[in-house]
Amino acid sequence: MNDYDVIAPFYDREHAHFSEDLDLYHNFAEACGGKILELACGSGRVLLPLAHEGYTLTGVDTSAAMLDIARQRLQEEGLMAQCTLVQQDMSALQLNQKFRLAFIALGSFAHVTTRTQQQRALAAIRAHLSPGGTFIVDTSNTDARYLEDLGGQMLHQGTWQREDGTYLTHFLSPATSPERHLLELTHFYEQYRQGGAVQRSVVTTHLYLFERAEMELLLEQAGFLVKDVYGDYDLSPYHLESPRMICIAEAAR
Repeated sequence: MNDYDVIAPFYDREHAHFSEDLDLYHNFAEACGGKILELACGSGRVLLPLAHEGYTLTGVDTSAAMLDIARQRLQEEGLMAQCTLVQQDMSALQLNQKFRLAFIALGSFAHVTTRTQQQRALAAIRAHLSPGGTFIVDTSNTDARYLEDLGGQMLHQGTWQREDGTYLTHFLSPATSPERHLLELTHFYEQYRQGGAVQRSVVTTHLYLFERAEMELLLEQAGFLVKDVYGDYDLSPYHLESPRMICIAEAAR
């Protein structure tokens, strides 16, 4: 069991209504045509809308619990015929097929925190793209870097009420590494009913803070041509204060 197996039900609820990036992936899927690969697909937040649009997709994640949620949703909506779900590490992909579009959404690539694993993951993704295929990697920029100045604080990320009346609250405590561009994030997930006992789950994750030149070099070393770098989901130009860093790369022919 990995950390995302523990927090899958909480993560899914917290991100259920995030949709700011869906137009981006819809537009590139339409432009690329062919089969689509999503790495770190989680519970299917992006897979489902693309499957509804008729695309053939493969979703890869290391968390069995996340994939179980995605599988249940796809089955409920009659979309399993269009989606293949695979439990694998993106740095050791073995899918035996090629794709026209691959992407890693919502900062998930930043959870790959060592240089060796980053290089292996990008090389594996390149090996699964057809020549000329498109790869999109979205990482946090200022959205994550502001946490560097809040070490030791407890941040309230949100509170949500579930259908059964229980509440879910997410607190986050960041800590920075003095030696690396790395954040250590301690997540506190609390479940409770009004006036009732609190059940707490605690998970620590790590987030690598990429610089633009660093990301471009990693992509080029893996056999990609960097076509564009955007600063947000509206495809505005990237600059140091952009909330996101969204790299659009092409598999070299």
